[in-house]
Amino acid sequence: MVLRQMEIVTDADKLHVDIQETCMKYKTIKQWAYILHDKDDTRPHYHIYISFGNSSCDTAMVAKWFQLGYTDENGAEHSGEQFIERVKGRRTDVLLYLTHGNDSQKNKHQYSPDEVIANFDFQVEIKNAQILGDFEKHSYAEQIAYVDSLPVSEKATVYTKLKKLWELHCARLSLNADRKIKVIFICGKGGTGKTYYAKKLLASLKYDFCMSSSGNDSFQDYMGQKAIILDDLRDTTFELADLLKILDNDTLSSVRSRFSNKLFCGEMIVITSSVPLVYWYKNAQLGEHDTLDQLYRRIGCYVVVTEKEVIMYNDGVDKWGKPVGEGVAYENELYEMKKEPKVKFDFKELFDKICKPVTQAKQVKLSDLVETKEKLPF
Repeated sequence: MVLRQMEIVTDADKLHVDIQETCMKYKTIKQWAYILHDKDDTRPHYHIYISFGNSSCDTAMVAKWFQLGYTDENGAEHSGEQFIERVKGRRTDVLLYLTHGNDSQKNKHQYSPDEVIANFDFQVEIKNAQILGDFEKHSYAEQIAYVDSLPVSEKATVYTKLKKLWELHCARLSLNADRKIKVIFICGKGGTGKTYYAKKLLASLKYDFCMSSSGNDSFQDYMGQKAIILDDLRDTTFELADLLKILDNDTLSSVRSRFSNKLFCGEMIVITSSVPLVYWYKNAQLGEHDTLDQLYRRIGCYVVVTEKEVIMYNDGVDKWGKPVGEGVAYENELYEMKKEPKVKFDFKELFDKICKPVTQAKQVKLSDLVETKEKLPF
């Protein structure tokens, strides 16, 4: 039987080779890990995991490497291949079994990860494997990144499982009428640093976040991150009723998206806009139950970014949409950073390499670049 990865299970007293020395001797073995189970209800035995990477190896050859062959009481010779098993399911399932870390082995003795000997960081890999389905600590996006790190043969199966777990998680959240999200509104002229400070704020909280998509599908790229930046938002992006649902702490509502509706299940929403909140929805036809005061109450923090300062209003906004209090002013670090000389890419040097220069450049008219029969005004 030819396999890419396999597990050897054999009694400790029947293994007559040094496991680590044998694994290191054969270069076709790319990764290996093993442990002695001597605290179970059975005889002491070894579990040995072997991976050949993108290659494969015959189990008969591996049995010879580890001297698994034996002669039975009737004098019959056996290759010892019966001690070698195909890895079923995920590679991480086998690695978890080494310490009885799978859910089905919780009633067995729990071996310490320190007892596992491996030529890779076993503990880090096990820790990563345990994030699957843990949406309290890891976002859907983080778990997709983990799935992408798995061997190609495992990706599709694990991704299908993850999608089902995510759908179940969203369904459970939709039944919860109480959620706690924090909303920050950052206002300022273009180029002052609104998006810069939105990102820096979320990074300081160690939140993974999504940048909103352009156009009217702001949640298209949202994949369960802890936060989202609704960047350069306008009051024309959402109907007031839809925006109120997105920012509501009492109701978890889905947001319309192009391919499928999205459920924001994060902890913080940061809105950046060059239009102060006081001007939002002033010309909108409001419904009987929709008022601007509902929007204002949802803004927990209001930030104004100017060229030289960042002014933070910690008490949100009043009933007219204006920030409350005097505000706390901070230096806008981008002001000094903009003074620093920027390294400009030398396109002339690039074109000198790919083109032959002429003695005198011809002045090109814009009309020469457009194919049209009409006379252009330039």
